[in-house]
Amino acid sequence: MKNIISELENIRNYKDADTLNHENFPAWTMSDSMRLEQLAMTGSLGNSFYVSKSALIADALELLERADAEELARVIVRGRNEGFIRTFPLLGLVVLSKKSPQLFQRTFPKVVLTGNDLEDFISMTRQMRGFGRSIKRAIHSYLRESVTPYYAMKYRRQIADAIRISRFDGNDPLYAYALGAYSRVKGLDANKIKEVYSAYSEFEARKTFLELLEAGKMVEAANVLVKNRLDVDSLSAYYHKFDKIIWTAVAEITPVMRFLKYLAKFAREGVDVRKFAIKKLTVDSLKAAKVFPFRLYSAYEAIPSNLEFSQSDTLWGKLTNFTFDVENKSQTIEDILENVLDDYTLEYDWEEFNDYSWVIAPDMSGSMMSRIAGSKLTFSEVSGMFTGFFSKGLNQVRILPWNTMVLPYGIEKHASVIEQIEYLQNSVCGGTYMEVAVDYMLKNRIKTDYTIFITDSMEYGQGWLASWKQYRRFNPNAKAFLLRLDCYSTQPMSDEDAKKNGIYQIFGWNDNVIEYIRYVIKQNKK
Repeated sequence: MKNIISELENIRNYKDADTLNHENFPAWTMSDSMRLEQLAMTGSLGNSFYVSKSALIADALELLERADAEELARVIVRGRNEGFIRTFPLLGLVVLSKKSPQLFQRTFPKVVLTGNDLEDFISMTRQMRGFGRSIKRAIHSYLRESVTPYYAMKYRRQIADAIRISRFDGNDPLYAYALGAYSRVKGLDANKIKEVYSAYSEFEARKTFLELLEAGKMVEAANVLVKNRLDVDSLSAYYHKFDKIIWTAVAEITPVMRFLKYLAKFAREGVDVRKFAIKKLTVDSLKAAKVFPFRLYSAYEAIPSNLEFSQSDTLWGKLTNFTFDVENKSQTIEDILENVLDDYTLEYDWEEFNDYSWVIAPDMSGSMMSRIAGSKLTFSEVSGMFTGFFSKGLNQVRILPWNTMVLPYGIEKHASVIEQIEYLQNSVCGGTYMEVAVDYMLKNRIKTDYTIFITDSMEYGQGWLASWKQYRRFNPNAKAFLLRLDCYSTQPMSDEDAKKNGIYQIFGWNDNVIEYIRYVIKQNKK
């Protein structure tokens, strides 16, 4: 009889569901507004566990074509600047150029932030619509206002393409230098290219560095590199000529974001990156550079194993810029990254969170091994990172990992965030029964103020919504956050049920997640 009653309740709870998810379980179609927010903040347009890249892109394009121009502009600016997502905002910008040329003009500089953005926008435009006056005007404004010596060196070919496509005719020698990336450009004056060396000291310093590099004068070249803080990305064609001393100089001058990007490269080249990591990788410097904590884990994963550092190179001591040593000789670069990620965790303001009790319920099903588009990170690794944050930061917290059942969480609270990521990553398997953590809370009479489910939401058990409604009868003031890492267009409850039952969906994996939860806590206090 209990089974029949439970089944009848499920039928009632899901009778208004308007679609099926990819596991053929009843679900609700996400509103266009929420779908825009989801794609802008997750940017997941690559192959996923359930949907191919081509299907996701086709769905995204249909959504963009339907979108209101004002809402589209707002969402893609937020996605590019707060979510640090590139592909979907750039795709949205191309569509916006057709919907509202005036709004497109205002939005362009807020979405196209780098030379790579410019290159990808041009490529998408070429495929989707062609280059009208509005687009050429936007490119002209970008070239006039954003091309610095740094950009001209780093994005030389991209800027040259933009100049040629938009027929830009600026007089600054920077533009002539950029066009010099092509061997033949009609009307390009070679003398104009040479003017850049007298107009901008950075170019003369770059020329001097390359001459010294070619001559094998590595110490002198390294000091020119450091003194002028030359952009290293623009020198990638010469990396095969760099030796350990040059890479040491690069490690000294590289900004935080790029330092993490190059960390594995430095290590492979024999540079003792520990000294630079200790100096550069602090919570304050990471936040100032808008480096989100998952990049620390990506860098950690990329470090080659069995590294051994030696300072026996006779050139080492001749570099005046590198005089500080690592105090703890046994400390590894992995230790440093692990400690910084823990420091980052404890720097969050947990005070308001700790007025309440929490359950963290990370999805451990096999589909969580999907990779975030454009990244080597899996959903489960991001889930593990947030689980580690909450585990270490919250005073009243229980961790309930789940797939088709609740799994033991066999790791201590004091364990590092990286240890918790690796523990969960190694436990992923099975199906997605979203309700099992809620059923466990009911069975064990666990009353909690807030529960955070970290998931890709592709349930196919008995139904999370039904169990959550039942739990709310036991604990009427309970609230649930669904931290969605996926790109799927269905949701496990209707908007009406979400509002009625204290359910909040969050998309993305940056600092805004914790700030949004803090905002909800404050609103619920009122």
